[in-house]
Amino acid sequence: MAELDNLDERVTGLFDGYVVRKDLAQKFRGSYPVPTYVAEFLIGRYCATTDDEEIKEGLEIVQRQLQERIVRAGEQELFKARA
Repeated sequence: MAELDNLDERVTGLFDGYVVRKDLAQKFRGSYPVPTYVAEFLIGRYCATTDDEEIKEGLEIVQRQLQERIVRAGEQELFKARA
């Protein structure tokens, strides 16, 4: 995880729950066919903390949600059959 300096710590304290770490959003770029702001929204919702354990759990939730809800190329027929 990225090291947070004094300013980062103060900002995350003042805007608790509103800070999105861009380095976490980069993990999902290219992996799922969604705009970057979708991944950033989910990361902001589940990973807006400085605690590494909570961030790890939040990233697992974000990845699970993207896997369950995103239709990748070639999987359209599978989703049609499920519906």
